[in-house]
Amino acid sequence: MKILRNLAAVALVAAAACGGGASNSVTGPTGGNPGGNPGGNPGGNPGTTEPVATNSVSVGDNVFSPINIVVSAGTQVTWTWAGATAHNVSFSDGTHSNDQTAGTYTRTFSTAGTFNYSCTLHAGMNGSVKVN
Repeated sequence: MKILRNLAAVALVAAAACGGGASNSVTGPTGGNPGGNPGGNPGGNPGTTEPVATNSVSVGDNVFSPINIVVSAGTQVTWTWAGATAHNVSFSDGTHSNDQTAGTYTRTFSTAGTFNYSCTLHAGMNGSVKVN
């Protein structure tokens, strides 16, 4: 019984924690969502690690959904804010969105590779774009 209580406590702590060659642009809270899904899950379970073929990522409260996506070179990916908490999308090459609670951020991926990103405001909130 003690083990079950400890597992439940760990699950609660985990749930309270976060998570989960290009050009880019950012729009504020009044920005549109070009080519993306304006809400809901744009294609995939936020907990899956398998890449999902989509160009839309939802930025929810402490999760990118889907976490990992796959696109073809030349594809524009749009992140759409859907939660109440401020988040950002930050790549290791220095490109990033604003810290925001609404609107969209877009980036076009011109070259093949895997591009990892994170929310710098919330440790553990990570995602990736695999470009074929």
